[in-house]
Amino acid sequence: RPSARGGLLVLEDVGEEPYRLDRILTQLLRSGWLDGVAGVALGSWEECGPYEEVRAVLADRLGGLGVPVVEELGFGHGPTALTVPLGIPAVLDADAGTLTLDVPALR
Repeated sequence: RPSARGGLLVLEDVGEEPYRLDRILTQLLRSGWLDGVAGVALGSWEECGPYEEVRAVLADRLGGLGVPVVEELGFGHGPTALTVPLGIPAVLDADAGTLTLDVPALR
């Protein structure tokens, strides 16, 4: 069964209202898919309702994981639309608020 164990969870979305984000995250939590996740990197939340409401849902659902959560990293469907390759080594630094992709070609 796939899971995020030992990895970084990378999240962003477009067009999902806060109540739907809550349902999505609740399902991931209840299924055990987020058990053992090492950290959470958050991108953009375009057309997802007021950002403060989105932020409150994210804090409520992800805060109990006890791992670093870094927001506003600029990837996703927003104006900057940065792409994040999946399945590569990366370092999430909550103090610096950065996600560093640890691949020579991306440095």
